[in-house]
Amino acid sequence: MEECLAGPFPGDVLVFLPGERDIRAAAEAVRGRRLPHVEVLPLLAGLPPAEQRRAFRTVAGATRVVLATNVAETSVTIPGVRYVVDSGLARISRYNPRARVKRLRVEAVSRASAVQRKGRCGRIGPGVCIRLYSEEDFARRPPQTDPEIRRTSLAGTILSMLDWKLGDVADFPFLQPPAGAAVSEGRKRLLALGAVEPAPGPAAGPGAPRRAAALLSRVRPYHRRHILHRLPQFLCT
Repeated sequence: MEECLAGPFPGDVLVFLPGERDIRAAAEAVRGRRLPHVEVLPLLAGLPPAEQRRAFRTVAGATRVVLATNVAETSVTIPGVRYVVDSGLARISRYNPRARVKRLRVEAVSRASAVQRKGRCGRIGPGVCIRLYSEEDFARRPPQTDPEIRRTSLAGTILSMLDWKLGDVADFPFLQPPAGAAVSEGRKRLLALGAVEPAPGPAAGPGAPRRAAALLSRVRPYHRRHILHRLPQFLCT
């Protein structure tokens, strides 16, 4: 931290950490050093809106140290950042179709995410990015983060496609198609819940939505889209 504060460019510091526990521990550690003219600002979804807004306001005569998760990679832009400290870690949600369990695990971020984090320090001028991992570690990382469709339960996606009459999910031209095991598990999950009817023929898959379609037909289109959007998180719990 002292290296950033004594750097050649005046500006604030953005630190990428994997989760809330890490952010709170880091905030306590930095505050405990009693660095002059430094304001430590955690950026968490669970904070009150007023506390979150503080991370987006520059402070005259002080250097802000913003501690954030990977939400600060692309979802939000924090002004005034000239230094980035990258832990190289993030909490990533993954669904296991065999165990039917969704887990939020700490993983090494991809090279694309690391480059995106680095770019946060160069938006307004020259900046410095300090990675807390070696160049060899960076080279071994996957080039891209797995798309969400390969990390989540497909039960809600299949049900939505049936409701919108988009055809079989296995035949849909996804840019990055999901794994066959995930498609099969999603179908079995819907059949087990009685949300769809079995399709006729030897290659039995979900037919037209049954109970789910009957319920969704009774709600307004806006609420219907909202329910379909939120459905996957309920089907994989």
